[in-house]
Amino acid sequence: MAGPTSLDPRSDKPTINADLQDVVHQVREEFADQLDPDDVNECLDRIAAKFDGAKFDGAKVRSFVPLLVRRYARDELHERSRTPRPRSMAGRSS
Repeated sequence: MAGPTSLDPRSDKPTINADLQDVVHQVREEFADQLDPDDVNECLDRIAAKFDGAKFDGAKVRSFVPLLVRRYARDELHERSRTPRPRSMAGRSS
């Protein structure tokens, strides 16, 4: 399973793993006004990759994977959104 927001090299458009499509949409929508969309996609890709590979390929029940990806991504993104970003020095007077 590729990351949920991986690019399709033939079309340069993101392809979303079918079982994570709803999760990706929900998480993107939840954090649209708080974080950069690229940061959200990177987080989703990285977390989804943890559930990819030999460890889960043979699993008969994979229905829990979207639930876990959503939980871990939301936890991390909530933490990022609470962390103050450094302010630009522009516009500050001495």
